[in-house]
Amino acid sequence: MSHPNASRTVTARLVSPLPPVEVGEFPENRHHVASDDPSVAAAVTLTSSLARCVEGVFKRREEIGQLVDGNAELGMLIAEVAELRPLPAVAVRALEIAEGEQFSAHELAQAISADQALTAKLLRLSNSAYYGFPRRITTVRDAVVLLGFRAVRSATLASCVIETLPGGTVLDPTTAWRYSVTAGLLAEVLARATQMHQDEAFTAGVLHNIGRLALDQHRPRELMASKNLARQQGLTLPEAQRLVLGYTDADLGGALALHWNFPEALADAVAHHHLDVNALPNPQSVTAFVVRARLFARSNGINDGFDVPEQPPRPDSEWTTGRVNSALNQSGGIEGILERVSAFMQSTRG
Repeated sequence: MSHPNASRTVTARLVSPLPPVEVGEFPENRHHVASDDPSVAAAVTLTSSLARCVEGVFKRREEIGQLVDGNAELGMLIAEVAELRPLPAVAVRALEIAEGEQFSAHELAQAISADQALTAKLLRLSNSAYYGFPRRITTVRDAVVLLGFRAVRSATLASCVIETLPGGTVLDPTTAWRYSVTAGLLAEVLARATQMHQDEAFTAGVLHNIGRLALDQHRPRELMASKNLARQQGLTLPEAQRLVLGYTDADLGGALALHWNFPEALADAVAHHHLDVNALPNPQSVTAFVVRARLFARSNGINDGFDVPEQPPRPDSEWTTGRVNSALNQSGGIEGILERVSAFMQSTRG
């Protein structure tokens, strides 16, 4: 039997320890400091940034704690994955660099260039049919300049997570990641059609299934048992997982996303990608884009090879009319999407 405080103990290990701090002690809004000294102004700005950083860490602690509270097994698995499969440093740095900030493109290129294997993958991808760029790209800096900060950062994060959670125990890695990349590109179609969430849609789609991939690496027998139970008793896979594990792969993925400091919208999409399309709190959220993209992929017979529907769902009419259909056609339809998926897989998993 688990100790009642086990989950809290595990949660405390998931983030770097910090001494107790009252966020209100920081002069976050004290821009009226009576001094013309630039060093004083800089100190106030730095202190304000530190206050926001500390507040953000506390919020992450609380969110992870809410997910694992009362479930020591989930907390221990998150700690296990975090220890054995840490997110590469370049991915952590890419998450820290905000688009539009001064020198952000240079910093991103510098961070990627420090990783030779990632640099090779990125340059292969940059010169592949995935982008179809007419000019040969020979440096990471050229890739950031010519393809854009957003595209390169998304490809970097996706490539790093694919390396961290490759799959291959119960899940077929090629099938599983092919499905995820397809969901990412279809979510990107929805983002272009609506002019919303263009920073996060692709990355959210690609990474939405990380919880299942983590189970495949760390709890394969339980993952398979939940699938068998779902078939035997006519349950959904999340229902069976709750009976076998006490949590779902989406719960695990959401907690991992928070631990890895994914932006809130990405973490939410990972944690709630299994929601019914007709029960979405916000139909225009990143989560909704991922749910709708997954559904359209499955309607075309594309899935992760594990949770295979007996009857593929019918595609929603949004994909055949209006702005979504136009955006999909600009990508070459589902055939064009799948060609780009193949190019992405060949470049990033080589």
